[in-house]
Formats: sequence, C-alpha cells, structure tokens
Amino acid sequence: MSSLSSSKKYQAPSVLARVMHPAVLVGVGGAIGSVARWGVSEAMPSDGTSEVPWATIVVNLFGAFVLGAMMAGALQTETILLFGTGVLGGFTTMSTFGVETVRLIESGSSSAASIYISLNLLAPLTAWLGWRLSEAFLA
Repeated sequence: MSSLSSSKKYQAPSVLARVMHPAVLVGVGGAIGSVARWGVSEAMPSDGTSEVPWATIVVNLFGAFVLGAMMAGALQTETILLFGTGVLGGFTTMSTFGVETVRLIESGSSSAASIYISLNLLAPLTAWLGWRLSEAFLA
C-alpha cells in the first residue's frame, strides 16, 4: 500500500507553527501566565487574618483544572505549547508552593502548613475533574 492511498489526511501546519518557533510560543505564554499569577496575588493580598497563602492555592488548583480540560480536547501541539506549557506553566507554581510551605513551618505555623499542603495536593484531582468535564462537554 503506497503512502498516497493512506487513510491519513494531510493537515496543514497551524498558523502558530508557521510564524513562531516552539520556544517562542512557550516563552510568550509563560510571560502571560506569570503576569496573570502576579495579578491574582495582587487581587488576593494577605489580610493578616489567615496564614494560608490562598492566592497560590487558587492559581495551582485553577491551573490544574484548566490544563486537565485542555488535555481532553484534540488540540494542536502549538496550542498546547502556548497555553498548556506556557500560560499555565507560568501561572501555576510549585516553587512558590515549596517556599511558602517552608516559611509556614519555620514560623511555627504547622497547622497552616498542613492545610496549605493538603489543599495544593488536590491539584491532580482538579486536573482529572477538568479533563472529565471537558470530555463530557465535548461528547
């Protein structure tokens, strides 16, 4: 069987693939996501009544949900690079989660650290939920 009679259809490269290198897609997306994370931190400043860093929990859980929802779709590689790896990679943050956890523990706030760790560990569940809801919506 020749390649001409193959059942695969030709797919033209996406507009993004024709105009941007993958590293540029990830970099631009990362810049957008990082600024968005900063915006959430500014919109949810710590008021001193809670030791738990809620802004980081919000971005990590929301980002996991959205990434899960994205992965359920049949998206082009460039779209995943821009939004999944770039925007959501810049938006969510394991490094801040780690640093804030250590700060809570070192300041003697072990109960707040436990709550913070537990809530951030819900990220895989929210990713799964986003994936399943997206599949149901797309079906």
